[in-house]
Order: sequence, then C-alpha cells, then structure tokens
Amino acid sequence: MTRVRGTEVWGVPGFRRYFLGRTISSFGSSFGVLALTFAVLGATGSAADLGIVLGASAVPALLLMLIGGVVGDRVERRRILVSTDLVMGGAQLAAAACFAFGLDSILLIAGLQVVRGAASAFFNPASTGMLPTVVPPEHVQSANAVLGMARNVSGIVGPAAAGVVIATTSPAVALAVDAATYLVSALFLWTLPRSRGRVQADMKVHDDVREGWREFSSRAWVWQMVGSLAIYQATVLPAIYLVGPTLASSDGGDGAAGWAVVLSARAVGSLLVGFVLVTWRPARPLVASTVLIMLDVPFLAALALDAPLWLLAVTGAFSAAGIVCADTLWESELQTRIPEEAISRVSSYDWLGSLSMNPIGNVVVGIAISQAGAKEIVLSVLAVTVLVHGLLLLSPAIRARPPLTT
Repeated sequence: MTRVRGTEVWGVPGFRRYFLGRTISSFGSSFGVLALTFAVLGATGSAADLGIVLGASAVPALLLMLIGGVVGDRVERRRILVSTDLVMGGAQLAAAACFAFGLDSILLIAGLQVVRGAASAFFNPASTGMLPTVVPPEHVQSANAVLGMARNVSGIVGPAAAGVVIATTSPAVALAVDAATYLVSALFLWTLPRSRGRVQADMKVHDDVREGWREFSSRAWVWQMVGSLAIYQATVLPAIYLVGPTLASSDGGDGAAGWAVVLSARAVGSLLVGFVLVTWRPARPLVASTVLIMLDVPFLAALALDAPLWLLAVTGAFSAAGIVCADTLWESELQTRIPEEAISRVSSYDWLGSLSMNPIGNVVVGIAISQAGAKEIVLSVLAVTVLVHGLLLLSPAIRARPPLTT
C-alpha cells in the first residue's frame, strides 16, 4: 500500500477543465431529473406518463452502448464528448420549449429523451477512455476520486437547486437551465487536448465489436469483475432501494424520515471516502475493491434483522463508502491497464452490464419480495454477495496485479 500527494492532480494540464466540464454535467443531470419529473407531472399528472418519459432514455442507451464503445475507440474522443453534450443539451432545451409553449405531448417528450439516451451511449464509453488522455497513469485514481466526490455533491445539491428554480419560476425554466449545463460542459471539454483515437474507416463496425469482445474476454480479471458488478446491480441495489424504505419505516418507526436519515448517511459516506481515495493506493486494487464491496453485508444484515435506525445509518454509510471506493479502484484499473485503442469498447461492456442488469434485477427482486417476503429476500441477496465475492477472492486473476496495458 502506498500514498501519493492527492493535490498533484490539480497541477496536471487540462484536468481542471475536464473536472469543471464533467462536474457541471453531473450537476445538470441531477438537476434535470427533478425538473423533468415536475414538468411531466405538471402537464399530465400521470405517474404512468412520468414512467414512460423517465424510462425512455434507458432503451437507446442500452441498445447502442456497444456501438458507442466502437466509436469511442475509432474517433477522437474530445469530439465525441463535445458533440454528444450538445445533442443532450439540445434535447433538453427542446423539451423545455415544449413545456413552455404547451406542446407537451408525452410521445414528443419521450422521443426527446430517446435522443438524449442515444447520445449518452456514445458519451459514457468515450469519457472513460478520455481521462487517461488527460492525466498520467499515476494520477488516474486521484482524478477519479475527485470526480466522484464532485458527482456525489452534485447529487445532493442538484435536486435542491432544481427545487428552488421550479418553485420560483417553472419546470420549463429548470429544464432550460439543465440544457445550459450541457453547453457549458461542452465548452470546457472542447479546450482539452486531442485524444489519440484510433480511426479505422475501412473496418466494419461488427468486426470492431467482435474485436472489442476479444479484448474484453481475453482478460479474466476484466470479465470476472464486470460479471460480479452486473450481479451486484441485479441483486444488492434492488434489495436496498426496494426493501430498504419498507423495513426502515416498520423497524425504525420513523417512516419516510427514517429512510431519509439512512440515505443522508449513505451520502455522507460516499462523499468522505473520496478524501481517502485521493491519496490511498492499495497494492492489489482488485482485491481491495472486492473486499470493500462486501461492506454491504453488515448493512443488508441490519436491514433484515430489525436493527435500530442508528445502526442502519452507520452500516449504510460504510456500505455506500465501500461501493464508491470499490468502483473508483475498479475504474482506475480499467483506465490504466487496458490499451488506449481498446478502452472505450471494453468499458462499454462494463456499462452494458450496469444498464441492463439493474432494471432486470428491480423487476425480479420486486416479484420475489411479493412472493417470499422482504427480509427473506435481503438475506438471500446477502448470501449471494458473500458467495460471489468470496469466489472472486479465490481467483488468481483478481489476486494478481495485472500488468499495464496488456
């Protein structure tokens, strides 16, 4: 285990601009969800319509993710980030105009969210590949930690700021503010140095997808970690966010206020762990990541075993800190140990696992809860978590530190 000076990342040329661009975009995303929610509810008052609009972006993001990875490895990534920011901002601005002028057809609004989701399928893999271009390998983890802290703060401040704007003006104005954040982000990202994107116009896309799969599947440490994270998305997160509010209400006796305390504690844990990640360098990051994810076990046990609210809050804080720390270590390993010409495609499989397995898990866990009971499902998820990550720790590919860019 080593420590580095976390402040050094701020001296890397271009990082501050990258940080500002990504942070403004994260703020806008958390801001925009609330704005869109109240815009739809104000227009139709229908929860079904809201579900359609909020879910519309997920389908193209899922279907186009692998293509987005191919493009991220073929094309200069700075251009991808800027152009997709502009597309997403344009979609939100058009939605704001629709609500402002009464053209609030749910199909039209959902269509604009489909456009935004399609753009995100190209933005996410390219952004994963862009960071190693901006900062050298020894600063990648510090950069990810700082970006994660800013993202967590945005997740807290963004909805609160959106609420103020909505209350004092209108949801349409709030959506326009969200659109403006995409534009500002694009301006910052445009000032970054060019990435060394691999342009191969003569290579067919499906061949490039297959090559990306070979890059992904040939590294046991990659597919094993992605598989475990996909299972996490399908089990642990649905168990926490579907079961948690119910059990916190009945066991803690404070209803929604009780669960709000737990969520606040999780937010604090997510934020504070960033200060550790800026300087901490474990000798075997994948082992550390795997162990840290299992900090969910005490929280799941507390949920299932009628723990008092204070214990739910404490274990919830450590649970959230563990997953943020694990995710940062994992993403940093991916960015520093996958060749630059393949990083966007490899990361697209990581994104695909997250985007596809979480909604599936929500459905399956929701049905299982209705059939078997909430506490029984939480205990089952706890057992799955211990089994999966215990097997990971036995894997030589996880215990070894993979060589750089092989």
